[in-house]
Amino acid sequence: MKLRLLLKFSLAAMLTFFICLPGFSYKVGNVDLVKNGAGSRTKFMMKVYLATLYVPAELKGASDTDIINADQPMAIDMFITSGLITKDKFVSSIAEAFDQSAKAGYPCSDKQNYINLFNDVTIADGDTVSNRYDPAKGLSVIFIPKGGQSKTLGTLKGLTTKKAFFGMFLSSKPINDSLKKNLLSGK
Repeated sequence: MKLRLLLKFSLAAMLTFFICLPGFSYKVGNVDLVKNGAGSRTKFMMKVYLATLYVPAELKGASDTDIINADQPMAIDMFITSGLITKDKFVSSIAEAFDQSAKAGYPCSDKQNYINLFNDVTIADGDTVSNRYDPAKGLSVIFIPKGGQSKTLGTLKGLTTKKAFFGMFLSSKPINDSLKKNLLSGK
């Protein structure tokens, strides 16, 4: 039992390390993205997930509004770090975050469509939810279960949806101020 727990935490730490490496990048569309910043989302003094913001090189270190409003490929990956997170808690938190983003000036009619993408998903510690925006396609939501194959849950079209989603993290009313600061840190 202890060995299994140790292996679980070691795997999570290694994955987090590789995701957060300064040189780690990937493509969205035909654009190479670079890590702009990463941080932990905490709730009730507990780390819930690690988020990493990827942007095109020319947007690295840009302001919150420049990143939110940019109609360029970018991504936010969320690596679940708590065994207490369930699908219901995740989608409830996302719903609240969409509402906060709307209050900050980034309303969107796709809130329920985003939530519905998770209808057939079980979320657990070690899973990753990758949100990748490609102007030619929209905001694609990719679910990567721990140790499993990635699956595109769906794509929501339009810059308005992208702005609302990125506004959750980067607007004047973010889901977490310290997470926003870390995502924008350029590190």
